Amino acid sequence: MLLVDKCILLADIISIIPVNNGIFKAIMEKKMIKDFQAKIITSLCLAATIFLVTPVWAQSGGHASVGLGHGEEGYLHLQEMIKHYEFGLQMPDANEELKTHGPVALQHAKEAIKHYNEALKHGNESLGRRASAPMAEGSGGGDHDENDGSSHSHDEGSH
Repeated sequence: MLLVDKCILLADIISIIPVNNGIFKAIMEKKMIKDFQAKIITSLCLAATIFLVTPVWAQSGGHASVGLGHGEEGYLHLQEMIKHYEFGLQMPDANEELKTHGPVALQHAKEAIKHYNEALKHGNESLGRRASAPMAEGSGGGDHDENDGSSHSHDEGSH
């Protein structure tokens, strides 16, 4: 039975009872007012929830985007590491430690860059961006030419 039907039924019963009719009407009015207030409060809470949840979604996307940017920077640094290890291993003055452990480090770095690229691909997809391999094509962090003067291009002998 709906609330409106209950109220009508109760009002009919109250109108039949001649004694203390005013008290029943007052009680009924208070109940209806409380029901109305409860509906208003519920509606306001729903509206507030909608307005508060939207910025939270925006924040999560923002944090994911910043994280992806850090990942792209890490990818570029790993590329630089690989270049420097390859160059260092070709140097005639490379010590035995470098000759022993350098190739293993280089192998792991090359494997890591593949995983990095896959992670960046999924990161881009999670933000609704193009799903192709982002860093392999130079999107994401932008292409860095060896001589463009960017912070990621180094002269090989400078470190």
